[in-house]
Amino acid sequence: MKNKLTKIELLQLLDKIMQPKVYGISETEGNEVLLAFCAGCPDPVKARWLVVDCLDPMTDEELVDRALAMPLRKMADVPLSELPEGHPLRTMAE
Repeated sequence: MKNKLTKIELLQLLDKIMQPKVYGISETEGNEVLLAFCAGCPDPVKARWLVVDCLDPMTDEELVDRALAMPLRKMADVPLSELPEGHPLRTMAE
């Protein structure tokens, strides 16, 4: 399983995700940063949900704390209904 990132590292990646224009990153680069953020969390699938779909108002630090508080989840245990077989997170987060 890939080494998980520290809180500081996740906050730095999240800042790039939330402010792509400030960092001058393209949409493709932004997607790569999102994947790196998710792969660096204990549960990459739920971390992606937190960033992309969760509507709860929270600060970046609260989001990272929630992501880090999730139990460790192996990609082999994630059903195809949650994450398609060819999704990059399946290999990045192993």
